[in-house]
Amino acid sequence: MEDMSEAFVRALCAVHGYSIVKCNHDNDGLDIGIRCKDKPCEESIILSPEIEVQLKSSYSKITQQNDGSINYSLEVKNYKWLIEKKRMLPLILVVFHMPADEKDWIEQTSDWLKIKKCAYWISLKGREDTDNKESITINIPADHQLTKDSLKSIMIKISKQEEL
Repeated sequence: MEDMSEAFVRALCAVHGYSIVKCNHDNDGLDIGIRCKDKPCEESIILSPEIEVQLKSSYSKITQQNDGSINYSLEVKNYKWLIEKKRMLPLILVVFHMPADEKDWIEQTSDWLKIKKCAYWISLKGREDTDNKESITINIPADHQLTKDSLKSIMIKISKQEEL
């Protein structure tokens, strides 16, 4: 299922010409890195900003809330990696919310390919540690849907050295 979240992110990166670096080993929760070429905007301070991404895919660990946000059950070990403040590059969690039935994951014709449902992103940097042993439920706001536009906004913020 993680391949679906990576395919989704790769499609968004392709729109902007961003490079993706695939990590061969899951070190500190890092699955892929995304790199922007040059400056994403005139006000950029950093050239070629980068972000690290932990990818998750699920249909069963996600609960849609009335306000449009989602609750996601995240393993504590992953949570602890994501809250760490002392990282060289920013790290975000991307959760791909997919249909339960595998036959509904993609649709395709000779004109288009549709990857079904959507992904959400969140930075957990600096959040409180937890005493939970197995998992922790995190809430991802509805306005944190990962789209081609929100991905560009994330890269612009990083290039301006702003917090996510």
